[in-house]
Amino acid sequence: MIEIIKNLYQFSIYIPPMDFTIHQYLLANDPAILFAAGTVQQVESILPDIREILGDKPLKYVFVSHMESDEAGGVFELLKAYPDLTVICGNLAARELPGYGYTGKIKAVSAQKTLTDGALDLQFVDYPAEVHGQNGVLCFDKKSGIFYSADLFLRFGNALGKTIDSAWKDEITAIDAARVPEAGQRKKLQDALLKITPEFVAVGHGFCVKCK
Repeated sequence: MIEIIKNLYQFSIYIPPMDFTIHQYLLANDPAILFAAGTVQQVESILPDIREILGDKPLKYVFVSHMESDEAGGVFELLKAYPDLTVICGNLAARELPGYGYTGKIKAVSAQKTLTDGALDLQFVDYPAEVHGQNGVLCFDKKSGIFYSADLFLRFGNALGKTIDSAWKDEITAIDAARVPEAGQRKKLQDALLKITPEFVAVGHGFCVKCK
């Protein structure tokens, strides 16, 4: 666990055979939010750290970008630890999670919605990450300047606690067919991203980005 920028704690696993890093992030504001639920095993590993960081404060939200084990697999374990937890996710995940037996609170969001609560001012960007091109979501907290990018800006390498400096526009321009195969969806996503101005990109995999 590393406080990678103020109040943003990064939990990471590096997988040497794949040269691949997986991250989760706790934004320890009031209220607190976890970006990416992680797998069951990851949640079991990080819960003691979350409890230490938050103390008596609850974990109010977990943001799930799309239905994949490292994004959503740990929601059940998180709910056991924090029964009032709300999952923030896209419409597809909101439909799928109850089918897997999830009984906690779910807040479905899309690019047309925002969520303001205390120190959080969340804006969402539709993200064609799901099967058949259906939309997941990405999340930008306008108050902290943090953008959670899930799989979008994936880079390989041991990225535990490491950042790079890059221009936000360059990161958007670099989104290619390997990330978003359909050209129309890719252009729509790039146009939406150009409308926000993050200071820090908390990536799901690889090196976090300090925006120049």
